[in-house]
Order: sequence, then structure tokens, then C-alpha cells
Amino acid sequence: MTGMAKPIVMDLERKPNIHLATQAKGEALRAALVALRSGTGLAAEYLDALPVPHRRVERWKHTPVAGFWSTYEAPQVQTVLAAGCEACPVPGLHAYRMVFVNGTFDPAASDLPVHNGVQCAPISMSDSPPREAGDLEATEWFAALNQAFAIEGMRLHIKKGVVLDRPLLVHHHTHGPNSANFLRHEITVEANAQVQLIHWSTADSQASGMVNIMTHIEAATGSHVALDKVQDEAGKLHHLAFEQINQAQSTQVRVHTGTIQGQWVRNDLNFRLDGEGCDSVLNGFFLPSGNEFVDNHTTVDHCAANCTSSEQYQGILYGSSSGVFNGKVFVRPNAQQTNAYQQNGNILVTDKSKINAKPELEIYADDVKCSHGCTIGQFDEEALFYARSRGISEAEAKAMLVNAFIGDVLDGFAVPEVRMELEHRLATKHGWDTWNDTLEAG
Repeated sequence: MTGMAKPIVMDLERKPNIHLATQAKGEALRAALVALRSGTGLAAEYLDALPVPHRRVERWKHTPVAGFWSTYEAPQVQTVLAAGCEACPVPGLHAYRMVFVNGTFDPAASDLPVHNGVQCAPISMSDSPPREAGDLEATEWFAALNQAFAIEGMRLHIKKGVVLDRPLLVHHHTHGPNSANFLRHEITVEANAQVQLIHWSTADSQASGMVNIMTHIEAATGSHVALDKVQDEAGKLHHLAFEQINQAQSTQVRVHTGTIQGQWVRNDLNFRLDGEGCDSVLNGFFLPSGNEFVDNHTTVDHCAANCTSSEQYQGILYGSSSGVFNGKVFVRPNAQQTNAYQQNGNILVTDKSKINAKPELEIYADDVKCSHGCTIGQFDEEALFYARSRGISEAEAKAMLVNAFIGDVLDGFAVPEVRMELEHRLATKHGWDTWNDTLEAG
């Protein structure tokens, strides 16, 4: 631990928890990926040392990984035209665009920023050296797997004081069976610069395999970053999304995550507040149905004084779906005057749906305001009865309650067109003829 007399609980080294059968499966997956593509080799040392996740590892105890041990094939489709999908999944969105199909950059479908002080290019066409492995790659086996095999993604550099004039959309689409798609996004925002980012993942109904995306964001002093992240993947994909966000003094970073559909989704969001006056917002919603599984793991590490973080995740689980929420807030000894808020709310629509929720605080400073809470329940029967008594159908009444339950999270998405498309896709998936007055008017 740099600058500390002794390690604190969160930083104590722990003996690797290895399950031999799972370890062997992980090594077999790694060997199969080597046969499909050449690994960069940057994270081989971590892959050798890290345990493959299994149910006896605390961070993975409710997250099944058996679906990863599959046979993967080299993708035959690498363009929007061949996949038959839209380059931009958001109607009416006026944004720069970078499109990847099965992990491959599609230049014909992309519209890169042409803006003074902005450098944006796919990693495969960038002259900059690859970013070194970070904390996630050193501690998480799947993150190290990304570092070893991701040879494509976005490299974005916003120079000092530059405000990008419109949002930048990164659209990743998966097409066909047995894909193993790795993307790595490296984003640097210099002092007092501002950018709005949209990360949108889609897949066709025949898609299967693995999607593994790593996003690193370095936010320099006084910069503002907004990231709207949406997962709307049909098929039978296993989707892993890692974000490592490092904030310097007086920065503002807001990440809003919406999971519309996905057979298996894990979001692993990590903030490090490394300068005074940081403000972090991380909100999300997830509405799985059928046998879908959605896992949200968040970590907010307060390393400096006078910082704020606000976190709200709302889940509504239908059918036999299941979910996980694990939110950790760390407040280090030097992080006095921290104000941290965390809330997780869940509605179990059926008796077969389930949620495993674990909000956590670990505080080593004595002048802080920190709170967390978690609720699990069902639709409010009195509210449903009230709506039904006024001639509103049960389906419409539940749609209204859903809107109220996740409304604060939806309102936080930075790009209005993204929020409207989210509402439309949720209504389509769940068969809501009426979502709200805005959709009715449209």
C-alpha cells in the first residue's frame, strides 16, 4: 500500500481460492482462444497466477460461469451489411459512431469524430502503445483474459478544455453462433474537457458465445464524463462488461446502465476517486425475464477528501429470472468529508424469480456521511387496486408502477434519444401497450 503504514482490510492479500476442475476448464478455454487468435501476451502473468472464478469465490458465489466452457469459432460475419443490423440502434440520434461486429471494426458503418483536440480511432489502427494491465486485470481472471486477447476496441483522447460537440456512440453487435468477442476501450479525458459516451450492445436471435468488454477511463482534473450503457442482446450470449474509472480532482463522472435483455450479463463497475472534490454517479436498472440472469457488481473507492458518490440500482425480475447486486463502498483514512449514498431496490414479480443482494460499506475515516439500503418486495397491491378501480387494466397499471420504480434511473441517462429508445424497447419486450404519456403522445 503506497503512503500507508499498514494495509487495511480491503487491501489485504488473500490466498488464491482454486477449484481444480474449474481451473482446468479455464485453461482449456485459454488454449482454445490461442488457437483462434494470437493473444497479446500482456496479461499472461496474471492469467497464470489468478484463480478461475467459481462458486467458492466470494465475488462469484451467486454467478454461474459454466456457460463459458464452450466451443468457439472464428466469426465469419464482420460488417453491419453482412449481419443485417442497423449501424445506429437509436433512431434520430445525432452522434459520432464507432461500430464493431463480432469484435471487428466496421469502418463503412462508422462515423468517427473530426474535431480539433479529439483523437479517436480503433485500437488496430492506432499508433499509440497498448495500455498496461491495471488493477482489474491483476485481480480478475476474466479481465486478464480480456487483456490477453482483446486486439480491438476504441482509443479516445480528448485534449484539455475540449467539449465534444455531440455524443460518441460505440455499438457492438454479435451475429451468429459460438462467438468469442473481446473489445478494449481506452479513454483519456484531459483537464476541463467534456464528453458524452454511449455504449450499446446488441445481438441477433441466433447469437451465442461470449462477449468480454473492458473500458478504462482516465478523467483528469475538472473533466466531465457521462456514459450511457445499454445491453439489448437476443440469443444466448454470456456478456461480461468491466469498467475501471479513475477520477482526478474536481471531476464529474456519471455512468447509467440499462439491461433490457440478455441471457447472461455481468456488469463490473469500478470507480477510484483519487482527488479532492470528485463527484461520481452510478445508476442502473435491469428487467430480466424468462431464464435471464443479470449481475451488477460495483466498487467505489474513496481515496481523497471531500468527494461524493451516489448509487442507485433498481431491478424488476420476471418469470424464472435471477439477479445479483453487490455494491461496495470503501472510504480510506484520508477520505474525510466523504458523502456516499447507495440504494438497491428489487421487485420479484413471480415466485420463481430471485435476487441476491449485498450492499457493503467499509469505512476507515471518522468524518463522513455514508448510507446504504436494500429492499426486496412485490408490486404494491394497494396501488394496483387503486389503478384498477379507475378503469386501468392490470397490465397498464403494472407498466405505470414500473415507470415509477425505475423512473429516476431512466431520467439520469445523459442523452434524451437513448432514454426514449430504452422506454420503447422495454415496452416492446414486456408487451406494454401503454408505457407513459410521452409514448402515448408519440
